[in-house]
Amino acid sequence: MKIALKCHSILIEKSLHRFLKNRLVPEQEADIVVSDHDTVTEKPLLRIGSDPEADLKKPFSRSQLMIKLEEKLKSSTNRQRVHSFSLEEEDETLEEKIERVTRLFVDDLVAIIKEHYETKK
Repeated sequence: MKIALKCHSILIEKSLHRFLKNRLVPEQEADIVVSDHDTVTEKPLLRIGSDPEADLKKPFSRSQLMIKLEEKLKSSTNRQRVHSFSLEEEDETLEEKIERVTRLFVDDLVAIIKEHYETKK
């Protein structure tokens, strides 16, 4: 899954860079665009915000972000992108799926613990 960012908020953009660093590409190459504001794009758009129309509410974890990205791509009318994404999912074994979800959970947990202790200093 290739993802492009279009953010006004520097904090959200940095968080998304951290969560999605290996998947970020320019918008022309992306399967989906993640933004913190309404924007015009030919790609499916996942909008982050605190308003009722936002696809993902702030604050969010990496796991919540990945789940919303998968849901948005699956609901997209672009069948080719959904098909290729589904093929990736189908190729994954049960062990690979568990490892992927566990890795995301561990990353989120480590980030929360680091943030907690950094704010205590």
